[in-house]
Amino acid sequence: MALTLPTFSPQIVKVLNLYTPVNEFEERVSVSFIRTIQTRLRGRCESPQLLMDTKVIYPVTFPFNPSALALETIQIPSSLNLGFLVRV
Repeated sequence: MALTLPTFSPQIVKVLNLYTPVNEFEERVSVSFIRTIQTRLRGRCESPQLLMDTKVIYPVTFPFNPSALALETIQIPSSLNLGFLVRV
C-alpha cells in the first residue's frame, strides 16, 4: 500500500505568517519574503520522502590549508590540564 504524503508548501507559508517575534530584537517576517518563498515553493517538485536516504553516500571535501608554523614549536599551556599528552 503506497502512502502519499501531503505537500508541505502550505504549512511552510502558514508557519511564516503565524510567526510572532519573542522580543524587540527580532522582527516579523515581511510580506515580500513570504511572497518570495511562495514563488520558490511553487516551482519546487516535492519528494514524498521526508528524510535523507541513509544508504546514499554524499561526498564531502575539506580544503587543506598548510600552516607555516612548525608543530614542534607549539607550547601547550599547563592550564589546559593536558599533561597526559606526550610529545613524540
